[in-house]
Amino acid sequence: MSGPTTHTAGGLDQFRDGLDAGVVEAIHGWSDDPQLGKLYSSLQAIHDREQFLDTYAEAMVARHLLGRDCRLKVEVLTPSGRTCDFEVQRGDQRFFLHVKHLNTDRPVRKQLTVSSRLRYLERIARPYVVSVHLRDHLDDAGMQTFVTSAAAFIQRARIGDELVVRDDNEVELGGCRIVAPWKGERVIVVLGLPTGFVDEAPRIRRLMRKAYQQFMPGATNVILICSSHVEDAEDFATALLGSHIERWDAQPPRGRRVAHGRDADGFWHGKRAPGSFGAGWFHFRPEAAALQCRLWLRRDASIDPDVKQMLVDLFNGNS
Repeated sequence: MSGPTTHTAGGLDQFRDGLDAGVVEAIHGWSDDPQLGKLYSSLQAIHDREQFLDTYAEAMVARHLLGRDCRLKVEVLTPSGRTCDFEVQRGDQRFFLHVKHLNTDRPVRKQLTVSSRLRYLERIARPYVVSVHLRDHLDDAGMQTFVTSAAAFIQRARIGDELVVRDDNEVELGGCRIVAPWKGERVIVVLGLPTGFVDEAPRIRRLMRKAYQQFMPGATNVILICSSHVEDAEDFATALLGSHIERWDAQPPRGRRVAHGRDADGFWHGKRAPGSFGAGWFHFRPEAAALQCRLWLRRDASIDPDVKQMLVDLFNGNS
């Protein structure tokens, strides 16, 4: 006599906590679709949460595009045997889309505000974004020590420079880093995690290279990367365009002493990745019904105006 039959819940049921119910319902509706059914079946077959979220990100993108009058083909093979996530058509226009999910989850964040003492740093007349992290429960004396050291550092530092501040007992109080130039006349302070600075640009750049290897030859290809935190958008831009640097070989803008530019580490630097014209990022929130994208279009690329407008319409980007 055979034993009782056991049934394993599909991924959409196993991981439904934390997902938007409307999105899950829409995905269930794809089960009999010749193309979208591939995504549905993949999600149901996955029982590892991280792998599930990778594919769920693709499903969120598919739903986003379907809501904008696009027709989709899923898992389209290239001549080299690699796979494009989507072939996207709207009207007479077509492109191939490569979606990558990067898990950048970090310790749970507290709501951070810039203290009155830190506001002193924003009086410094240097046009930089300065990222600051502080030790938890830093007392008033420690804060004063940090601000004094950070102010002296900011006065002389250049983009990319970083300082770690310690007290007389060599206990770390915090740190600051010159992140990027900005159009203002004085420093602007942004607060990060007490654990320190996290630069996701190298990981994002590796995903860009992986996506590039999956491009459909002779067609328009777009890379779309999503990650866990809104701060990752700046790391995405750094990965794509290059790190911020000071340019001593260029004429600075009027009223500035130093010109700024991008370093050679960008995915789009020079003639690197010549077939890549568009790339986007969105904040991955599986509990949300919608996604908001940011799109970058390569400045020196020759893009059909109709294709360019379609990409901007679909991904709500900045050209």
